[in-house]
Amino acid sequence: MADIDHHARPSAEPVAASGPLRLIADRTAVLVVGLAAGFAVGLCFAPAPAPVAVQPGSGAGASTAVTAPAEAPVADPPAAAPQGIDPRVVARVARTGKIHVGVFGDSFGIGVWDALYRLLPESEGYQVLRFGREATGFTRYRVMDLTARAKDEVAADPIDVAVISIGVNDAQDMWEGKLYTFMSDDWKRVIGARVDAFVAVARSTGAQVYWVGLPAMRDPALDAKVQALNTFFAARAHALGVPFIPTRARSVDAEGHYASHLPDPVSGAPRLVRTGDGIHMIGIGYQRIVPDVVTRIRDYAKRAFAAAHRTPAGEGKGA
Repeated sequence: MADIDHHARPSAEPVAASGPLRLIADRTAVLVVGLAAGFAVGLCFAPAPAPVAVQPGSGAGASTAVTAPAEAPVADPPAAAPQGIDPRVVARVARTGKIHVGVFGDSFGIGVWDALYRLLPESEGYQVLRFGREATGFTRYRVMDLTARAKDEVAADPIDVAVISIGVNDAQDMWEGKLYTFMSDDWKRVIGARVDAFVAVARSTGAQVYWVGLPAMRDPALDAKVQALNTFFAARAHALGVPFIPTRARSVDAEGHYASHLPDPVSGAPRLVRTGDGIHMIGIGYQRIVPDVVTRIRDYAKRAFAAAHRTPAGEGKGA
């Protein structure tokens, strides 16, 4: 799949899946193909979209029948809010005058990266790095081991903040020598262990980690699975002391339903925010769902710069 932005980091070619047995068709992975075309179309019609105003504050069963509870905001664990700044982060910020933000995930992670790249500019001391890769997921380690890949990435580019947004390709059963049914106890055990290991790597350079949840989906069956994934990932994140940031409320209409067009935050006029596949978003759509994590990153950066006795590199030079 082609990169969607000239600022995107180069990445290795996908590793082909192998093995004599292939019981799982990876149906949802095919759906990510709509991202490049739809996202590029969105950027073409809005080559320099005005950033969405950032304001503080504004989810178990067989794969064939997933009933997901309504996603509700979950309070962050007490340890996550007033966290101190890791000495390694303070030292890097003192040396560089920058906050290095690594954004991990699948095609949604790439979309979140694009939004953060635009809303956290270099002129304010941010360097936003793309670590996401299309058509990946925690159920697809036979294709790509995300933890191993992340370990190499943070070794090459130590980060101060990690943002994770992933999961649409995990809305399925998994084959790992045997069949793991979506959201079964065994599925949760394997995926939970991979999530824990991935977060440990993201934290390995002292970074503060944030997990950005998935938005609403047009297809009701996929939407139910995505809500179940949000609930599962939120529980794992909270167990690890990682703030989980829901996005569903920012991706639905006034009645709480999926919508391809949502009101512009300034004019109120309907504006296209989703691609035609009913899954992905265009650039301004991703900008719409990230204000809460942007607010958190800015607060963290302010404390990091203060601890390092530095002003942001590039401050006062303009965008």
